[in-house]
Amino acid sequence: MKTSIQICLRRLCLLSLLICLPAFAHAQEGLQIADLFNKYGEQKGVTRVELNGSILKSYRMTTYKSLVFKDVFPYCREIQQAIAHDKQDNAKKAQEVMESGILRSAYYQLKEVERNGKKLNRYLIFKIGKGSMGTLIYIEGLLSEKEMMNMLYKSE
Repeated sequence: MKTSIQICLRRLCLLSLLICLPAFAHAQEGLQIADLFNKYGEQKGVTRVELNGSILKSYRMTTYKSLVFKDVFPYCREIQQAIAHDKQDNAKKAQEVMESGILRSAYYQLKEVERNGKKLNRYLIFKIGKGSMGTLIYIEGLLSEKEMMNMLYKSE
């Protein structure tokens, strides 16, 4: 049985194969997680997805970036430190699941940013799945929290 997140990630990965272009330069401005996307996006065992174009517009997004780690545990400490830093002054809403001191799942709605005269919502999602697989997602755009949740958890 596939989880909703796996289904969504599979959809987005397939779409990104068709439309994998660099996202806007200002996305993630001032966030430490931006460094993770740059640092680990080309690593063996890590899949980076960046969407652009009509797929973004159809979901009312301006930026979608994700990293899927086959084995996230070597990166966990650095990911958790970046997330802790970024949520400190930016999180409007947070949901976290900790297990034995390890962040297993997290959702953050960050403070809006203004770009080209529009206030954009920002979301940061992290999840350690079955085994050692992990996913880090950054989304920015006009989409509401409800639209973002519907997009991520829509079943096939």
